[in-house]
Amino acid sequence: MLSTSIKTCWIFVASLLGFFVSSSVPAGEVQPDSYDDQEKHAVQRMILLAPSAPFIIELNQLVDRGSFRATTTDYIERLFRSLDLDQDKYLSLKEIENIPAFGVKRFDQGTPIQRMKLLEIPPSDNRLSLTEFASYIHTAQGTAFRITGAPSRSSQVIELFRKLDQNGDGSISDAEFVASSQTLFIYDRDEDDVYNLAELRPFGANTNAQPLVRQTVETPFLRLDHDRSIKDAINELFKKYVEYTNAKKNALSLACFHSERPDSENVNQYDRNHDRFLNREELFSYLQNPVADLQVQVTLPRQQTFRPQLKLLKTHSNRISDVKAVSSSKIQLRVDSLLLELRAKSSRHMFADTVRFYQTRFRVVDGDKNGYLSQSEFMQLNLPDTDYKKVDQSKDEMLTVEELTDYLIKDTAAVQDQVVMTVENDGKSLFEILDADLDQRLSPRELQRSLQRVKEYDGNQDQSLDTSELRGHFKLTFELGKPELFVFDPRINSMSMNQNRAVQRTLTGPRWFQRMDRNRDGDISPREFLFDPSLFIKLDLDHDQLISPAEAESAEIARKNRTKE
Repeated sequence: MLSTSIKTCWIFVASLLGFFVSSSVPAGEVQPDSYDDQEKHAVQRMILLAPSAPFIIELNQLVDRGSFRATTTDYIERLFRSLDLDQDKYLSLKEIENIPAFGVKRFDQGTPIQRMKLLEIPPSDNRLSLTEFASYIHTAQGTAFRITGAPSRSSQVIELFRKLDQNGDGSISDAEFVASSQTLFIYDRDEDDVYNLAELRPFGANTNAQPLVRQTVETPFLRLDHDRSIKDAINELFKKYVEYTNAKKNALSLACFHSERPDSENVNQYDRNHDRFLNREELFSYLQNPVADLQVQVTLPRQQTFRPQLKLLKTHSNRISDVKAVSSSKIQLRVDSLLLELRAKSSRHMFADTVRFYQTRFRVVDGDKNGYLSQSEFMQLNLPDTDYKKVDQSKDEMLTVEELTDYLIKDTAAVQDQVVMTVENDGKSLFEILDADLDQRLSPRELQRSLQRVKEYDGNQDQSLDTSELRGHFKLTFELGKPELFVFDPRINSMSMNQNRAVQRTLTGPRWFQRMDRNRDGDISPREFLFDPSLFIKLDLDHDQLISPAEAESAEIARKNRTKE
């Protein structure tokens, strides 16, 4: 394993790339292409886990109207130069000790000589050229393209569908909706009979996120650009399309990929044993060069000045409908029941803003006005994940504005070497469908009425609800990577405030009813009722285990009538 010092260098090198990659999944044994061969595959492929079947999207990405491969090449060359300490245009046995393994187990073990044998392209000369290094980076890490999910509303972080789907078959039956109160009982941590966002979050989630931490959510879009990402995608395919899975064969039916397209039979060539299924090895081969359902071209400005552009090149599937070019940078279309809104966006202004912002902050936090920052003054800049010694290039503990500016330029330049696709689901979540009074809580009565609330979404009338019937509206934004130094997302603050907002006291029903309704959901449950349980049964006229304001009023009128008599 790498030593501690090498690990430290790994972190530094990864920061040049602008993002970290870690995975416990070992890389496949596919031989890396040569650097020239990879130029032929400059497109970015990804898979959408669509409702009925997988959907392959192929992106032709241009940066400054040049091939996206040039952007990928740029960060590989800068990384190579940072490792080539003697500047001889080769990495020696000593220099390869600092090459990041990107979490790939087979590249993170053994002696330098053993690692060199793994990385070299024959014939062997015990040194690594830029071509060999680039081949390794593409195999281990893939392209400088990443997908990130961002919640547009706090309720979208809640995995309510998965919680209610007790048998894990990918749909919620009528019986599972009826049993929803019992299913969610374990999440009622404050024992008030209602379920708020904090309680329904995954237990590992941070419910008090700091403003500079961007919350992420899972997306149905997965990269297909290197062996590790393909293996991850295969695992998700088996989870998603259970109806096509053959557990004995550990394979997916070919029917899963015959998705209403004229040339879908091309996938049959990967069925080597002709059993009408694709096992994991066959799937791995297919997903290296899958048949695309949709081809899109994205053009983004980096150094040049022009409006970003988005162009629909080809559609190859009958599952695509309602295609509309809204503008030169925005396209809308439907895939199955999903509405996709694709948008290209320029983020050039953010890089200049980042530098100017922190240059201004430098003057503010320089309390003694001596023209440099001490370590204590530097802390007031609030640069996330940034060490003072890393920015203080002269190591004299006097950080100048020139050193800060140089660091910021390098940091922003690193993230510009990425194209980022941000995914937002703007459709209604199951939580939002059931939350009838929009108080961001689920009350016992809302859970009782869940069947009626979801009935309109059961399109095939099979008495169950699957994810495809929850109409998704995905917004896909393509842009160059943004510097994490200058992240501000007002949605995060608004989500935090909405989650903790006060619930108004119940104003309906008799006085005793209002005081007894401790969770303020407009009903009284057996747990809230302070009198004899037999009286609760008497007052609960419809026997739904809840006393409503109307039932309480009826009891109060009856009591007053008895008093008059």
